[in-house]
Amino acid sequence: MREAQRSIFTGSGVHLAFSVMVLAAFFTTLSTIQDISIPLLAATLLIGVIYLTIGIYGYQAVLLRSAYPYRILYFLIQIPLGMSLVFLDGQSGFDFLALLPLVGHSVILLQGIGRQIINVLLLAGYALLTGVTGGGWQATWANAPIFLAGQIFILVFTQMALNEENARREVQQLVQNLEIANQKLREYALQAEELAITRERNRLAREIHDGLGHHLTAINIQIRAAQAILKQDPQQAVALLGKAESLTQQALHDVRQSVAALRVPFAEGPLISQLQRILEAGSAAGVKASLKVQGTPQPLPPQVALTILRAVQEGLNNTLKHAHATQIDVNLNFEAPSEIVLTIQDNGIGGTGSTHDGFGLLGMRERVSQLKGHLEIQSDPGRGFRIEMILPKQVESK
Repeated sequence: MREAQRSIFTGSGVHLAFSVMVLAAFFTTLSTIQDISIPLLAATLLIGVIYLTIGIYGYQAVLLRSAYPYRILYFLIQIPLGMSLVFLDGQSGFDFLALLPLVGHSVILLQGIGRQIINVLLLAGYALLTGVTGGGWQATWANAPIFLAGQIFILVFTQMALNEENARREVQQLVQNLEIANQKLREYALQAEELAITRERNRLAREIHDGLGHHLTAINIQIRAAQAILKQDPQQAVALLGKAESLTQQALHDVRQSVAALRVPFAEGPLISQLQRILEAGSAAGVKASLKVQGTPQPLPPQVALTILRAVQEGLNNTLKHAHATQIDVNLNFEAPSEIVLTIQDNGIGGTGSTHDGFGLLGMRERVSQLKGHLEIQSDPGRGFRIEMILPKQVESK
């Protein structure tokens, strides 16, 4: 509201209107005086100039100040000056024009009881002066209603102007806020799109590493084993190469499925059967692999089943490539009512290095985090490599 007041009532047009009304009353006063002395004329001119100057510059000064006493002081000065002009004119009916700008100023500068008191003082002072200078109560009853009508008009019009300006500013602020909100929404949309792209890239990277990477690792191990025994046992070497060929077909099948439908990134069939096929490939590569299932197997959400499958693949890959292990045990526990527990343990050399650096383990952590599960990895020297994963049996649909 204060900004609306300043925007409406500090412009040159407002000052011009104030000057016109005061000068109209001033010259009307001078024109009705039949016989005026030089001192009286000088005093009248001086009062008019002071009243006009304070009404323009003094009003603007107090409007820019928030201190209420300055605004009260403005009216305590201007009301006597305006009444002095009214007192000098005892015959004209237009001397009230000099007081009406103060009515408008009271709407701008004052509120509540202060505004009411100032307007009552203006009305009472004008009524009293017209009675004194005009010849009694008859003059008061003739002129006071005219002043009251003008007073009410100014009060209502000024308040309407304030309300309109305030409403316009609120609309402008709402439009500005809406533009800011739209800009933020656009930024959030871009961020969400970039995040979605990043997550999809990470997902594809995990699929390539956990799916195709697993098959390529197993194929490489089969071929190396065949090369190692080719001269001593050609028949076994041919069997190993056959296993490698079978793994190649599985890898090609995985790639085709990933390209055709990323939502079904692993082979069809029960999870237990898929885990057994993965571990059989590990056994063929020279590591004894076993699968133990506790509780009654039950259907799992695709995200959970995929996470378990990839974890076993990654655990087997690490065992084959780094652990120098002879055995890997996989345990799948369905006994808990709302969780499934996967444990992978090998008897390899373990290690002191960080278990967080490998991309496969990073992908495993990301999958578990997205499902709001728990993952614990242990790799101590001489104690092998152990993965424990706890996942929910049900996940919230997105």
